[in-house]
Amino acid sequence: MVVMNALRLAVLLLGLTGLAQAGAAETFTNPVFRSQDPWITRVGGVYYYIESGCGVADICVKRSRSLTGLASAPWIGVWTHHADTDSNGRDIWAPELHFIDGRWFIYYAADDGDNNHHRLFALVSSGTDGQLGTFREADTGLPHGQLVESSGHWAIDPNVFMAADGKRYLTWSCTNQADSTFPQRICLARMRDPLTLGRTAFISTPARAWETRGAAIQEGPVGYTRHGRTYITYSGSASWVANDYAVGLLSLRPGADPLQASSWRKRGPIFDRHGRVYGPGSVVFVPSPDDRQYWNLYHGIDRLDCTPAYDCRDIRMQQMFFDAHGAPMLGYPVDPGVALARPSGEGGDGPRRLQARPFGPAWGDAAEGHPQAGQVVGAWSYPKGLSALSALGGAWDQAFRRSNPNAPDLHTHVEVAMQAKGTTQAFPKYGIYCAYDDARNHAEMFIDPVYKVLATHAVVHGRDQGWRNTPLPSDFDPAAWHALDCRKHGESFTFSVDEGHDDQVEQRRTVSLVNGQPGLVVVDVRAAYRHFHASNEAADDAVSDP
Repeated sequence: MVVMNALRLAVLLLGLTGLAQAGAAETFTNPVFRSQDPWITRVGGVYYYIESGCGVADICVKRSRSLTGLASAPWIGVWTHHADTDSNGRDIWAPELHFIDGRWFIYYAADDGDNNHHRLFALVSSGTDGQLGTFREADTGLPHGQLVESSGHWAIDPNVFMAADGKRYLTWSCTNQADSTFPQRICLARMRDPLTLGRTAFISTPARAWETRGAAIQEGPVGYTRHGRTYITYSGSASWVANDYAVGLLSLRPGADPLQASSWRKRGPIFDRHGRVYGPGSVVFVPSPDDRQYWNLYHGIDRLDCTPAYDCRDIRMQQMFFDAHGAPMLGYPVDPGVALARPSGEGGDGPRRLQARPFGPAWGDAAEGHPQAGQVVGAWSYPKGLSALSALGGAWDQAFRRSNPNAPDLHTHVEVAMQAKGTTQAFPKYGIYCAYDDARNHAEMFIDPVYKVLATHAVVHGRDQGWRNTPLPSDFDPAAWHALDCRKHGESFTFSVDEGHDDQVEQRRTVSLVNGQPGLVVVDVRAAYRHFHASNEAADDAVSDP
């Protein structure tokens, strides 16, 4: 979390006037404006964006009837502290604006100038009928609206959300002691009312490589519920190193107690550095103006030479999707300057759906501004769930599984049977992408039914890594169902046909790919695929047939 010096404001601006409207262009590019630690909410058709240290007051708000309109919306100061020596007088971080039971509340973290004293605070508005009104320090029983929290430990980044059990919770980043000594973890408490917390529970600790880069940190948690399931996104690793920050996900087991750490399942990273975007984090999901899309707002960095990295953050946004269970599917962060269709309801022509289809274009090429390279090629049909059927005649037909491409360790499994072989290509074959980042970086495995070999191939930074062949059993029947498995652990790939069987065939090779998404690929073969399964092996991040 970034340290920011708050600016004093002589006269508070008590009202918000003038809703910003988006321009007429049907596209926009990232970044959209300078800010960090984003929080956005929509009430009454209006988007409210809040931050600290905007230069107008300690806590400021933008508002607009469109998402892209936030870029030109003016900052309006809504609150400034009284004295620098107050417990909430310095280092005011990551405020969030929430409309609860007909009133506006702001939750934030602050200290007295010593980071070891960071704690959670609340402001309450005098506004009625949805008007923001004037904010004052809430009456919590502690000075300056500090929330009474049972552990008394260091605390930042408060977020309020409703869980699937219908109860309201506060989640935040915490340590295991009164000061800021690492690790930073995720804490959770049930809210008895908007200003009163129940007991604190520690539900997650940074332990995996991607959340301990530079420092063991979990921060910026944001909870939400979808399809009756509860999730918390969070940012991991050091915020002051441009290439470290990434996003993880906690998923609550259905029906489990949210206040028990064992009830939560960790996945990640679900959003990480890619292309020319570094340190993406603090994701917030919000619907488009017509509710036909969801968008991911986050901060990121365009350069590696900024120290500390958080001084170079700005706000980006891109369309996102959910899987069938309600978990977020974010793809890769989109490079700066790549034209994106504006949100639905603002004139944009992007896909108008909330749930991702099982197969579709690749994330990586589109994020880099080259979507034509990662399109679905060939005639594919999807008769059931994650089953698929290809067609004859293609020189290199492909379809990509729309899953999380950010995991460094991946296991892809599918069962496949050849139905027909064409005559237009010298080497007909059928198989899977093990990891497809973009057209210049991918690794794949095939069954060659003519020469009866397991054939693997890769391209890294645009350089062909060559083909390697391993013989299949002499009685191998391409028309029968066979299992293809690819296990990626960092740069180590293991390719298997009929894994676990007596006649298993295996090949290993090293390919310098950071991550990627799985997919289907055939050359002049009609093949049937079933039981497609892709999982992040380190986090058991499974996506498979119901």
